[in-house]
Amino acid sequence: MQHERETATSRQFRFSQRQIDALPPHDSDSPSAMAEYSDTEVVGLKLAVSKSGRKYFWHRYRFRGRKKALKLGEYPSVSVQDARHMVHEHKNMLARDLDPANQRQIRRNVPTLSEFAVETYLPYAKLHKRSWKDDESKIRRDIKATIGRIPINEITTGDVMKLHTAIGLRAAPGTANRYLALLSGMFKLAIQNGLVKENPARGIKKLPEADARQRFLSGDELTRFIVAVNAEAGRTTANAIILLLLTGLRRMELFSLRWSDVNLDSATAWLTKTKAGRGRTVVLNSAALNLLLKMKEQADPHCQWLFPARRGAGHLVDVRKAMARAMALAGISDLRPHDLRRSFASLAVNAGVDLYQVKDLLGHSTVAVTQKAYAHLQQNTLRSASEIVAKTVGDAQAKLFPDIAA
Repeated sequence: MQHERETATSRQFRFSQRQIDALPPHDSDSPSAMAEYSDTEVVGLKLAVSKSGRKYFWHRYRFRGRKKALKLGEYPSVSVQDARHMVHEHKNMLARDLDPANQRQIRRNVPTLSEFAVETYLPYAKLHKRSWKDDESKIRRDIKATIGRIPINEITTGDVMKLHTAIGLRAAPGTANRYLALLSGMFKLAIQNGLVKENPARGIKKLPEADARQRFLSGDELTRFIVAVNAEAGRTTANAIILLLLTGLRRMELFSLRWSDVNLDSATAWLTKTKAGRGRTVVLNSAALNLLLKMKEQADPHCQWLFPARRGAGHLVDVRKAMARAMALAGISDLRPHDLRRSFASLAVNAGVDLYQVKDLLGHSTVAVTQKAYAHLQQNTLRSASEIVAKTVGDAQAKLFPDIAA
């Protein structure tokens, strides 16, 4: 009896690294698989030692009258301090009538950011965003490799800031800000799904971006480019590039047009998908209409696309290679497909077209967007208007005071 009491007492001590390291393996002849020791500092913290000498921390507790045990981890990977901290966390849960074992299972069921992206965010984005492929690329290239393995409810503002900064150091500030916007959108969806309570991307300051690009074609440069496009690009691609200039449409707005979207009789086209997310009617000028009439005469009657892809059943997607060849031939540089839309707008503004009309031609949501991008082009138009006033005033002054005018 005395021996049993001493054995029980020896299995209770204040856990320390020195004493745990000194514990021998459990008796190989014992019917039990483990020898269990109790920490005298934190009630409920146990250490089990196997017959092979491996040591594991456990927490034994009661929840609603039932005895329970939860494995904390293997020593020394889990330190004495770590184990005590976990038991204190469990006791805090128990005080709130939460079972630590159930809470652990809930945490394990929380997806990582990468899992959430694949299983929830991207399917949602495919239904609501035209640019979902850009999101998929960002997730695959950078987000997955950096913070993708972290459970989504454990990602901090610091984690997001580190990624935002890393992208900003290697790419343009605007690119880094697009990543920040993507992450913010993902966490908003996670909040709606009840996976997180707060958005860790919220409140992070965007990197300052350069002024909006103002490249456009004009004068002799425009003429040289058009000649070069017709000489260097294939017929379908050349038509696409010229129509970008003639319509001011965004690249994919034009390239994804079907013949069923175009009404040659009324010289209009219906855009089913736009950046604003709603359809709109485009009025075609005479040059665009004449080109489309020629294209229709030569089109394959079985093909739905205005600009069919060279391979497959899809439509044209990219014209950058053809533009590069044309630019080299024309002796111009630094021109992108979207600059053709800017060229359309600049030609209209410099011709005196009102900004409200330019807004409608471009499909901008508000005139403020148009003004921000193209108001600087109005200077020549405004100067011409001012000269009209000057001439009128000068003529009147000459009649009233001919000596002064002379």
